[in-house]
Amino acid sequence: MEVAVVQPAYFMGDNPDKKIAEFLLEELAKVNKDALIVLPEYSNAGGLSDVENERKAISRAKSMLEKAKKIAKEKSAYVAINVLEDRDGSIKNSTYLFNKKGEMAFVYDKIHLPPSEIELGVEYGDGKCVCEVDGIRFGFLTCYDVYFNEQIEYLANQKPDVIIIPGYQRGEDADIIRAQTKMIAFRCNAFVLKSSYSMNDDNHGGCSMIVGPNGKIIKDLGKEIGSIKAEIDIKSKHYRSAGYGKGQIRNDEFINIGLRPDVFKK
Repeated sequence: MEVAVVQPAYFMGDNPDKKIAEFLLEELAKVNKDALIVLPEYSNAGGLSDVENERKAISRAKSMLEKAKKIAKEKSAYVAINVLEDRDGSIKNSTYLFNKKGEMAFVYDKIHLPPSEIELGVEYGDGKCVCEVDGIRFGFLTCYDVYFNEQIEYLANQKPDVIIIPGYQRGEDADIIRAQTKMIAFRCNAFVLKSSYSMNDDNHGGCSMIVGPNGKIIKDLGKEIGSIKAEIDIKSKHYRSAGYGKGQIRNDEFINIGLRPDVFKK
């Protein structure tokens, strides 16, 4: 399967949210047939940093979702798009997964919310962060979620094939972003597709990437603007030695064998 992640520039001058939304839809339209593409967090409200304008951008969510749905159907592609939206009177940070028929296959509502989103009035997700579509197990994390091992451990136990991470992390160190993403892939024994924003800074933000189940980066945009693609066997898993002189075992199972949750609950 071909997989792709998109990375827009964060700094777009006046009306950055509109310009970023237009850029993302242009990149989305380039998706190849039967591929999987991931867009960053706040696709409809990117480039903003104040509550008032973020709330105004919420109205753009519906049209972007409709276009993502249409492209998924036309290209027979999987599309993962994150929006800040008003759903049934509640503000949600939502990642939609559209299947190859253009149908909504799953919606992930962000579980861990930073202070800025609490101030904005975003409501916490209910915890559902895994789905299966056409035999592919998808796991989801959104931006701030990547800091919390509780969700990563849950995902590892669900044995996903691919983890989708729409991100922002504007002020985070690039080395930390890479380390987080590599470790999530390694622990969960899954491909990770992370899409974020370029801050035009070698040391912060950016780093939209495709990572393999062995924790190795396959493609990394760094601070570049655009998209990256890779051909992967989405069912591939990382196997390792079960111990010196012993046979092979799935990496996630090797870790699971040694877990001691009873000790740390005392």
